[in-house]
Amino acid sequence: MNLSNAALGKIVAITTAATITAVAAAGCISVTVSNKDRVIMGVQANGTTIAGLSKNEARKFFTDTAAKKLQRKAAVLTYKERNFQIDPADINLHGNVDKAVETAYNIGRDGSPIENMITQMRCAIFGTTVTMDASFDEQLLHDKLQQIKTAIDTQPKNGSVTLLADGSIRKTPAVTGLSLDIEPIAAELAPDFQTFNLTVKKELTPTEQLPFVQDSDLATMDGILGSYTTRFYPGDRGDNIGIAASHLQGALIRSGATLSFNDTVGPRTHEAGYKDAGVIVYGKHSIDVGGGVCQVSSTLYNAILLAGLTPVERTGHFASSSYVPAGRDATVADGLIDFVFRNPLPHPVYLTVANSGSALTVYVLGTKADLAGKSIALVTEGSSMRPSLYRLWKQNGQVIEREFLHTDAYEPLKNT
Repeated sequence: MNLSNAALGKIVAITTAATITAVAAAGCISVTVSNKDRVIMGVQANGTTIAGLSKNEARKFFTDTAAKKLQRKAAVLTYKERNFQIDPADINLHGNVDKAVETAYNIGRDGSPIENMITQMRCAIFGTTVTMDASFDEQLLHDKLQQIKTAIDTQPKNGSVTLLADGSIRKTPAVTGLSLDIEPIAAELAPDFQTFNLTVKKELTPTEQLPFVQDSDLATMDGILGSYTTRFYPGDRGDNIGIAASHLQGALIRSGATLSFNDTVGPRTHEAGYKDAGVIVYGKHSIDVGGGVCQVSSTLYNAILLAGLTPVERTGHFASSSYVPAGRDATVADGLIDFVFRNPLPHPVYLTVANSGSALTVYVLGTKADLAGKSIALVTEGSSMRPSLYRLWKQNGQVIEREFLHTDAYEPLKNT
């Protein structure tokens, strides 16, 4: 029988297609048989083939893989020269072994028969990878980061100056405050831990908080510019003097800045520790909370005048005071009367106080060169009821400037 070329072509095509189909079918059957109760062909994890493993064998593989990873540190956090490490055990970090086993085993098994056959053939030809992830205890991570925060956090501390017995000074450096925000760190670490990406290395960047008094403020400070002492009797009034004076300790006034006595010392209340003591109200002796505090403001007034500083707001008493010469007092009252002065010198000045229990001394420390070799004296002229105060600036013992400050008008105390 003679066949045309077209017919022969159809026969060849049909035969070829049948052969391919048969081979493919045989291949699918072969792959399916080979994959029975085993991880299918072409599956790998951690760079290693796991095809042909039973579930138990796959579980051992992933368990061993997790154990090797967990030998490493979970994270190493650094701040300058300090290192803080987080171990897997610290946060209960562990591989999700069962999940990885089920994922690997279910490839090519979780669809319809046709879908499974196609998936198995595709994996056998092209391969696929199973990645084991991990879990950890978020609270344990927070607790660990809190420990690191506690180790790093630092309260800012002002630089300070101590006046020594010989009149020299000792400076204590300032401390910069640090505050570590751990919530963003936890959020940043979590994805690495969950994907078993160990060891994470991170440089910590706590927020810095500069203290008010910095080393640069004290750099040129070398001695006493001025000081003044007043005396008092121990008791409730003396206790009030001590409380108010303690708030002046370490006050820094930069060049051009002012200091408010009321703002610095704060309200004179029983809650603040002040006691009832003698005061003068509308020209009469009386008892009120905080009695004696005006002696502190008056002592400060004389000290700043002798240090070359400038009074901005000052009020005299109704009557002259016993603890300072007439015309050299400065009264204060909560919310009513303040004493304010300004620093006109090129460098900062620093207040320090000494309280013996019966004598109060206020020292104004600063840079001696700011006074350019000048010395200062205070002179009162006029009567005790109407005194005028002058500040004398001297150079080489000679008065080079006579500065009028104010004239006060006192009234006699009224009989109670």
